[in-house]
Amino acid sequence: MNKIELHPKIHDKKTVMKNVRESRLDYMFHRMLISEPEFVAGSRYRRLCEISQLGGRAATYEPRLDYNSNNVMDSKLGAFFVLNKISEDIPEYLIRVLKYFCYQNYGIKEICNLIGKNERTTSNMLHEGLFRLCIFFGYKKSSNTIRGQGAKKKVAIETVS
Repeated sequence: MNKIELHPKIHDKKTVMKNVRESRLDYMFHRMLISEPEFVAGSRYRRLCEISQLGGRAATYEPRLDYNSNNVMDSKLGAFFVLNKISEDIPEYLIRVLKYFCYQNYGIKEICNLIGKNERTTSNMLHEGLFRLCIFFGYKKSSNTIRGQGAKKKVAIETVS
C-alpha cells in the first residue's frame, strides 16, 4: 500500500485527485471487490470508531447523547452507544475482523495471521461482516431471515391500566 494510485473524484462539483491506496476499504471499493453499500457501511463504522477514540471538531456531525449540545464528550458517548448496538447485533468474531480491516487498516493477509485462519475464510468473514453492517445501518434488506438475521426484534407494547 506504499505506492500512490491517484484517481479523479468529483466532490462538491470540483474534481479532486484521491489516493485510493490510503485505505484498504477505498482500495477494495475502487477495484469493485465490495459493493457501494458495503463501502458506505464500512466507512461509517470506521468513522464511529475514530470518534469514539479521538472525538474532535468533526465529531459534531455524528450521533450525540443529547441532540442539543455540541460537546465532544456527547459525540463520543453517542458513538459508544452505536458501537455497542452494533456489537449486540453482529457476532464478536466478525466485529474483530471489521475493526482490523476498517479501523486499523490491516490487509486480509495480516488479519489471517492475527486470527489464525486462511485467506479465503478471512475474506468471507470480512464480506459477511460488511454485509451485516449494511443490514444494521439500513443500506440493504435481508432476504433470508430464517435465523433472524437482519430482522429486528419486535417490542411488545404494554398497556398501563
